[in-house]
Amino acid sequence: MAESIARSLGGDQVEASSAGLAPLGWVAAQTIAALDALGYETQGLVSKGLDAVEIDEFDIIVSLLGKHGFDHLPHGGRARREAWPIPDPFGEDDEMYLNVAHQLEDRIRQLLAEESAV
Repeated sequence: MAESIARSLGGDQVEASSAGLAPLGWVAAQTIAALDALGYETQGLVSKGLDAVEIDEFDIIVSLLGKHGFDHLPHGGRARREAWPIPDPFGEDDEMYLNVAHQLEDRIRQLLAEESAV
């Protein structure tokens, strides 16, 4: 969800990529439904692991697991690190998926506003 929302809200200014510690290999139907309901693009979304992204190329890394999510990443690098403890809605009802999508929208809007003020 975060990748789709960041790409949409960030427009041409943002190149977003999402990866997880335990990728499913497919995107949950509820994720697609929540993004569709809010008007976000879902075409081309895939579930991928950290080994599928070039972490060293990022300007900002956001952990949705909170600060302990950074324990799974290489230390150092130039990227700003943000820790957002946002729940994983997998296995929950549709309302939870929408709730998480709204949390992501709020945090991503805030981050984009901070970055544009720099």
